[in-house]
Amino acid sequence: MIKPYPIGKQDFKAIIEDGYAYVDKTERMYEMIKNRTFVFLSRPRRFGKTLLVNTLQHYFEGNKELFKDLKISQFEKDWIEYPVFRFDMSGCKDMNADGMYSYIGNTLMWYEKKYGIHNEEESNGVRFKNLIQTVYTQTGRKVVILIDEYDSPLLVHLHDGRLPEVKQILQELYQQVKVNEQYEQFVFITGISRFSQVSIFSTLNNLENISMDDKFCDICGITAEELLENFHEDIESFAQSEECSFDEMAQKLKTKYDGYHFSKNSRDIFNPLSVISAFSKKDLKNFWFETATSSYVINHLKKHNAQILDFESVELFESDFYVSQEDSRSVYPLLYQAGYLTIKSYDKESEVYTLSYPNNEVRVSMLEVLMPSWVGCSSKDGKLYMQKFYFALKAGKSDEAFELLKEFFLQIPNVLNNKNEKHFQTVIYVLFRWLGFYTQSEVNTSKGRLDCILFAPKQIFIIEFKVDESAEKALAQINEKGYADPYRADGRSIVKIGVNFSSKERTIEGWKVEV
Repeated sequence: MIKPYPIGKQDFKAIIEDGYAYVDKTERMYEMIKNRTFVFLSRPRRFGKTLLVNTLQHYFEGNKELFKDLKISQFEKDWIEYPVFRFDMSGCKDMNADGMYSYIGNTLMWYEKKYGIHNEEESNGVRFKNLIQTVYTQTGRKVVILIDEYDSPLLVHLHDGRLPEVKQILQELYQQVKVNEQYEQFVFITGISRFSQVSIFSTLNNLENISMDDKFCDICGITAEELLENFHEDIESFAQSEECSFDEMAQKLKTKYDGYHFSKNSRDIFNPLSVISAFSKKDLKNFWFETATSSYVINHLKKHNAQILDFESVELFESDFYVSQEDSRSVYPLLYQAGYLTIKSYDKESEVYTLSYPNNEVRVSMLEVLMPSWVGCSSKDGKLYMQKFYFALKAGKSDEAFELLKEFFLQIPNVLNNKNEKHFQTVIYVLFRWLGFYTQSEVNTSKGRLDCILFAPKQIFIIEFKVDESAEKALAQINEKGYADPYRADGRSIVKIGVNFSSKERTIEGWKVEV
């Protein structure tokens, strides 16, 4: 029987009691609790961090009945109730300094009232210290501190000049976590990024970062095994609606939403929001990207003049992953932490990680977001042109196809047009990727570098670009270098295309097609 999907629900108690679909992470959670005291976990937004925080809250509050059918019930025998202080910093991310300070103060007031504490201090830091120490004295038990999305207010103000005052407000609260550690049973902090000058990292030096620990790579998200174990009937139902087999449906889900890796030897992780949304809507849309993309990411990309082609194969050392965002000169650490790039491989000898897009959802959506800055047109207009171009090309109407592409390039504003081969090549690549086709650019071969290859369902298009030369020369290079040879055994028909761009006219000057 298919259970209802907890889309937008982060309350562990409601999910369990109301019978929503739930992937049991409590065994991994228990291992974390019993072996660590001060923990930091970085994961992308909408990836299950808040649900994990809420689950920890119910565990430490001793709500044993909620866990009776879960894996943790096999290990935990004591179920001790601890005082729990939970802060959700995403609630004040859009507030000004005064609003943010009041938001934190109101959270402290709620706990002060709960424990009957009268506090005349105005300082949030002093109030938090008094709260921790007084409750410890009252109950005789150490406290548990849970801080969710600690960096949310920081990321919002990353580029608007308000970061120093936001840091000061948060630091007043966070520094109490360190100075009162003798009164703390467990501390768990989540976020996306790492800010070097915030007290939580500069003074809380015993905070253990498990974000890239193999043992906890799947503490959030859904593994392939968990997908089949928990959603077998859901996949079957989806397959029926898509008129395909179970295995084909599972592969579609994998291509669209799988591919996240958070450590050297990480298991494949599916995006949980996208998966349950796809089951609920019976549609393979870009659910995570539509709900989790924040303006700070787009602003960060623009500030660093990010190049679209550079996201396909990024190499980083482990120390690069947690460079402070306010000091970083690279977009890659934030793109990884925010979920737009993920680990694809790790080389032990060089200690280098290779990153790329996790899946088609993120790749296509990212291109759609960045497209206007590259071609100066709306997403709708650009996609319409490329659909017409592709269908004409597939039908063998090459002249019609390239006339459309020629017209498209003429509409790109001159200020955006770099008039070089790299620019034209990038726009073509982005447009093909945008349509959802597997495309590679600058493909290394034994005899040279192929500019672009497009894998369509029944054809493989091999394309070479020239600027201010000739289409004949571009096509001749494809044949002379044998660019098509590695793909002849594929079974699909091969179409070779030479294209010449005019830097003066800022568009396609000529093309030559050979089948």
